[in-house]
Amino acid sequence: MKAKSELTVFSIYLMGGVASFHRNMIENRPDDTFNIQCIFLNPLHWVGKRSDNVVLEEKDCVFEFSAEPLVNIAKRLEKLISKHEGAIITNFQTELATLEIFYKPQKTIYFICQDEAYIKLATMYDHIIDVIITHNISVYEKICELLPTRKGDIHFIQHGVTIQNFQKKVNKTEGLKLVFLARHVKLKGIYDLPKIDDELLKRGINAEWAIFGDGEEKTNFVAEVQYKKNFTFFTPKTSEDVISLLKDQDVYILPSILDGLPVSLLEAMSVGCVPIVYNFSEGIKNVITDDIGYVVDKNDTIAVADKIEYLSKNRDILRKLSISCTEKINKEFDVKKQSGEYFKLYKEYKKRKKNRIINIKRITNKYKDSLILRIVFFFFNKVKKISMMLKENFTYFLLMN
Repeated sequence: MKAKSELTVFSIYLMGGVASFHRNMIENRPDDTFNIQCIFLNPLHWVGKRSDNVVLEEKDCVFEFSAEPLVNIAKRLEKLISKHEGAIITNFQTELATLEIFYKPQKTIYFICQDEAYIKLATMYDHIIDVIITHNISVYEKICELLPTRKGDIHFIQHGVTIQNFQKKVNKTEGLKLVFLARHVKLKGIYDLPKIDDELLKRGINAEWAIFGDGEEKTNFVAEVQYKKNFTFFTPKTSEDVISLLKDQDVYILPSILDGLPVSLLEAMSVGCVPIVYNFSEGIKNVITDDIGYVVDKNDTIAVADKIEYLSKNRDILRKLSISCTEKINKEFDVKKQSGEYFKLYKEYKKRKKNRIINIKRITNKYKDSLILRIVFFFFNKVKKISMMLKENFTYFLLMN
């Protein structure tokens, strides 16, 4: 029986979209073509909230590291990557630097460009990345512009969520139920929520806020809004718990300033929550169209309040948008279908592999503080010079004879 090819997936041992994305893709994979190994990076010097729902399979592991030179991290991390043929899925500089220093010629390197912040990595490690995938059309277009000779290697594939087959009952009379579902960090705009609520109260609009999730700012944020009796906090343990709670909400609020295609957005839309988000990327307007919800300018809490007030006073519009949300998810974001698209590309790892020449000088210059790499480069140059001398002497011998 032919041995299965290997698929090594780098994920993160922190709460957030990267971990959710990979978990959804793997759990909904179309078949068992690959032997899958997940390596969960756990940067001990990062303040972020650690995941509490990671289930390690037999080949999976958590790789811990602290604030130390990338070369030192790479020396340990590369030992976890086998020499067998297959695909390797990357997201961060940690694993990309490792694969640059310790090149694995039998591995096809895929890079998932989650949002605009990751574009820099795509250009920095273009020389080792074989395939680039992004799920935000704006990010896709920017990478194509920056790497015009690589367009055939750059792919736009949206991810997805589980289809719920759920129709939300219209909230006709009660105050709107608003939900925030993201990591509790400043980047996600969590401190804009009380500002939005204050503006609503000025207008006589009463709303109930359900704040889902966790994160490094949670303690501070809870203290800041403790006077607001309409703010309730939930920490769902599973995806099923999240969906169950979302079914009771009306409107999804995400005042994030940087994102790609948030899993939480798709989960909320799958059960009919109407989204109001900041314009964290132009590409999000392809998802949240006028018949779905609203995209407003970054940091414009007044505009968010305007949209909430409009929906509060126009419940028929709320119902119409809610139905459109579930229909869009059912049509375009079925996780089983989208996972199939990702794995279809992963299965093409053999023909997607590029012929690479390892640039020892480039690597040594980038990691010049590494004594080991300097020694390697020294001996590489010596061997190169000896080879050239032998070639010259052999050519001279042939000419003389």
